[in-house]
Parts: sequence; C-alpha cells; structure tokens
Amino acid sequence: MSKYKQDILEYLMMHKGNYVSGQKLAEQFNVSRTAIWKAIEVLKTQGYSVESIKNKGYRITSVPDHWDSDLLSYVLGDSIFQKQFVYEEVTSTQTIAHELLMEFDEPLLVLSEIQTVGRGRFKRPWASKRDTGLWMSLVLHPNISYQQIATFNLFISIAIAEAIKNVTQLEPKIKWPNDVYINDKKVCGFLTEINGDSDGVHTIICGIGININHKLEDFDETIRDTATSFKLESKTDTDRYIFIKALIDSIEHYYEAFLTQPFKEIKEIYKGYSMIWDRTLRYTEGNKQIYGKAIDLKDDGVLVVLDDTGERHQFISADIEV
Repeated sequence: MSKYKQDILEYLMMHKGNYVSGQKLAEQFNVSRTAIWKAIEVLKTQGYSVESIKNKGYRITSVPDHWDSDLLSYVLGDSIFQKQFVYEEVTSTQTIAHELLMEFDEPLLVLSEIQTVGRGRFKRPWASKRDTGLWMSLVLHPNISYQQIATFNLFISIAIAEAIKNVTQLEPKIKWPNDVYINDKKVCGFLTEINGDSDGVHTIICGIGININHKLEDFDETIRDTATSFKLESKTDTDRYIFIKALIDSIEHYYEAFLTQPFKEIKEIYKGYSMIWDRTLRYTEGNKQIYGKAIDLKDDGVLVVLDDTGERHQFISADIEV
C-alpha cells in the first residue's frame, strides 16, 4: 500500500466531482508524479473508480461498497472514535473489542464485513452477511455508577432510531430497552457489556448490528418473517458510509447527553419512538414471565407493566415478544 494513499484519497474526496492534476497532487504532498500514479493504482485495486484524463488529472467517480479503513477515517473526520479497526472477517466485533481495550484507553471503533460468531442479547446468534449491514462495536470509558447503565441503553436506542429516520426517511420504533424495529420487524439490535470495579463502571463495550441492504433471501428462512432491512422497507439501497457517519454523529450526541443530563430530560423522546405502548405483550425476565401492557417508564429506565389481573410489575431488563 502506498504510504501516500490516504492523503491522496482525502484530497480527491474533498474535491470530488472535480479533476485534480497529477502535478497539483505531487506538489501538495511533495512527492513525484510517479508516486501519485502508484497511489492511484492502489486505490483502483481497492474498489475506487478513478477517472484519469490527460491535461485534466484525476477524479473519484465512485467509492467501494466494502468497508475501507482510509475512507472510513475520512468520513468520520474528527469523531471521538479516532482509533478505528476495520476487518474483513472476525468471529465477533465484541470479542475483538474486548481484546483491544486491553491495549488502548481511548474510544475505539471495531467494524467488520463479516462476523462468523456474531451475537446479540442473551447470547443469541446474529447473522452478519458480507456487504449488507453494519456490524460494529464501540468502546467507551464513562466512569459511571452501575445504576446508570440501564439508561445508557435508552440514550443509544434513540441515537440509532434517529440516524435511521434521518438517512432513510423510514419510521423506526424501539422495543424496550434497545431493539429497533421497522413495521414490526427487527432491523437493529445491540448489546451492552461493561467492565468495572467497586468504584463503578469504567468501560462500556457496545455491540451494534444493523440490517441495511439485505434482500429477503439474504436472511435465514427462520427469521424472514421477523427481520427486515432498510432496503426491504425503502425499496432502495442505502450508502453505508453516509449511514455510519450519521449514526456515529448521533451516538456521540446522545452519549454526551447521557453523561451530562438525566434520562428524564429526554424520556418523552424515547417514549415517542417506543412500539410497546397499548399492546399486550409477553415479558420475560429470568424465570419470570407475564403478559401485560406497559403503562409507565420511570426516570431510571425501569419499565412498569400492568398484567391482566391488575398487578404492576417492574422490569430493569426483559425479553419482550412482539
């Protein structure tokens, strides 16, 4: 890989749609025009379409469908996630994130095209097909109490729902506490794992899986009635780079809100996205299982459910069957 590739890529992306001469690039980075040509050839092998016209120069006409670490770095810009790890295939981004946090004490982003052993809440498997979705783990270091973790999930749920709505114009809904649905079918799930000690939580590892450009046949037959994607709902492909930029911006906004204000300040926003109100659903927490209607969401994120006998139940976390 040319050591100038990322610099040249960023420069061409800044001038996307316009030609930039080889001489201009050579002067910009103080290298030979041969070095520029070699860097352009590397970009082409990695899936970039670069048009070259004599006496005009180079311009990027399209970018690869797959995740590219240099393009991701450019797209995310000054995000707090400056440490980005992009893989072609991993067992699970959560597993890799846990390994990496032993080496780094700053926010981390781990992204992969494929997960061979992707997992969600309750250790359920998560199908992660190549070039279709977003399989990512984020590492954060908040230094908070254990009691605050429940509301972290709610803040991040809003962040994901808002990013989906803003990019796709679809109407996502949240199934408490943190799954995201479109038209009663699951499009996103995430799980939160923590590291801490007697002083509190020092590290959050948040794994996020989002179905973006799946066709129906991309899903296993067992989940085709319950899962969906942006493509299935909108009938069009979504640019994954545009979406990940919107998602990370939204997550950073709501993470900052999580650190600086109580959940009650945004509770009504969350309730507006919720899909569980006025519906009799099955709630399972450990060995406890009831059928009832959600009637309240407390300021600490606890859900209050009224069963058919009139008894109230409080859930910190539960599996809800829609």
